[in-house]
This record gives sequence, C-alpha cells and structure tokens, in this order.
Amino acid sequence: MASLLHQIVHGSESSSLIVIQDSVDISGRPLLRCFTNQVSDRVDQVHVFLFDCSPTVFLSGFDPAVRSKVVCHDGWSDPLEWNGISLSEDHNVIHFSALTEFKSHIENHMTKGIQSVAVVIDSLSPVIINKSVTFVCKGLHQLIQSTDWEGPDISEVVCLLHQDVHDVATTSAVCHSATTVLYLEPYKSIAPIQQEPMAMCDLVHRRKSGKVIRMREGLSVDHDYRLFVFPDKTMANIQVEIEPQPDPTANLTFNLTLKDSERKAKDSVVLPYTKVQQRHGHPVKIGSSEQSGKIFYEPDEADDFDDEDPDDDLDI
Repeated sequence: MASLLHQIVHGSESSSLIVIQDSVDISGRPLLRCFTNQVSDRVDQVHVFLFDCSPTVFLSGFDPAVRSKVVCHDGWSDPLEWNGISLSEDHNVIHFSALTEFKSHIENHMTKGIQSVAVVIDSLSPVIINKSVTFVCKGLHQLIQSTDWEGPDISEVVCLLHQDVHDVATTSAVCHSATTVLYLEPYKSIAPIQQEPMAMCDLVHRRKSGKVIRMREGLSVDHDYRLFVFPDKTMANIQVEIEPQPDPTANLTFNLTLKDSERKAKDSVVLPYTKVQQRHGHPVKIGSSEQSGKIFYEPDEADDFDDEDPDDDLDI
C-alpha cells in the first residue's frame, strides 16, 4: 500500500489546500516542484506565483510538456517597483501594490477553454511580510471556495511557507484552513536519496469525513522531481483522530437528562386527561390491552357544540 504522502502528491488522496512548512535547515522547494510536476498531469493549467525565486530558476529541470502547462506570475523580479520592470511577454510581473487577491490575478491571465486549474505559491512568506497574514488567509480561502467563481475548477492549491520566518500565531493562521500540512525536518545522511531520506515529514491530513490522520515519514526528491518515501520505524505510522464536536448541552443552567429514579417517577404519573374506569370494583390498569390508547374527555358546562356553526361560541 502506498504511503499517505505518496497518495497526496499523486492525487489519489484528495486535498484542496496543501501547506509545506520548511526552514533554513531544510528547503521545501524540491517537494513543491514535485507537486507541480505531478499536478500538471491532472489539470489543464498550473498557475505558479513566484515570490522567492525567478521563473527561470523554478522551471529549470521540468519537461517541456510540464512547462507548456505552467503560467508564471513573477513576484520576484520587481515586487516593490524599484526597477520599473514592465510586463514581460513570457511572465506576468506582480507588484505588491497592485496585488489585490490571487484569484483575480489568475482570472486576468486565464487562457480560454481551460477546464481545471491548480495553483502553486512559492512562497507565502514574502506576501505575509509585505502585505499581511490576513490578506494571505483571505486569498487562500477564496482559492479553495469556488461558489462565486465562474472560471475553471481550482482543484488543488500547494503553498510553501518558511516557518522560521514567522511566529507561531502566523503559521497557525495560515494552516488553519489547510487540509494537509507538511512539517519538514532535516535528516542528515550521506547515503543516496533512493536509500535514505533527505528530510523527515510530519504530515497532518484532514479528510472530508472529519478524520485527522497524523503520520511521520521520510522523503527524498531526485533531480527529475520524483518522490521517494521512507516509513519511519521509530513511531507508529498512522494515528487516526476524530475532531471533537461541540456539545450543545454543555454549560446549561438546567439538566436535560433524567436519573433512573426520576424516570420511574415520571412513568408512574397518571396524565390528567386519562380516566381510569372501575370494573367490578377493580380499576383497569393503564396500558393494558383493554384500555391502551383510549382517551376520555368530559365536556364542561360552558361547552356548546353546534355542527352547523362551530364558531358560534366566539364573540365575532
């Protein structure tokens, strides 16, 4: 059986928003390129937002078939408009002052006839520093929510985030909406990447059913952006949790449940509209076959029933 990380990368396990958290000790860009290489086989077009490297560097090593599907949005060359670089024929230059949201930028550079799209962001850290974490969270939420989107289906969003650049509150806010979070840690080894991992990955994946899967695996990515996964033998691989649901009866000023003694007392109470008849000097037990389901009503003196005028007693 393929590992969970392998299934997510190759699309057999669906995940709408994937966040890769790396650090200065281990880069997540090889894994991000591996995602880009694999998702290009499943969609018509891949929109790549680049804020940490140039489009030429990012696209180096990809096959021509992959590069033909990639649309680069260059936020690395001149994000603060210091150089006055105009729009290029090959790539769409992004300035932070003009960046309102990711989805509108995709819509302005969308090719006609496209049915499915994937989004890759390398990385979110410059956007958070120059814009805000609120801007990033709102933009990611708009990408994965396509209710008001008339364009093609955005099937997957993969983001890179430098966890050692931001505080815990910022990284937690970004990962809150993610369906999959990959925490990378360095694994020091001189063995070939096919034999030992280059990094360890703590994976947290939330399925549509609400189950949360936590797993720790080793991974390596070669020069052709192929993924090699190594199971971690030092801990249990799969831990399935169910997200706790809020209890609507918590913190109430009254009790909604009954004790056994209270339930017996409730069952022994004779209802006011039930009349027990006497037969041969012995009452008929309520609930017996002779009396079950019968309701006795004794009309009051003021009751006046008229079949021709049911509302005769009303003062109209």
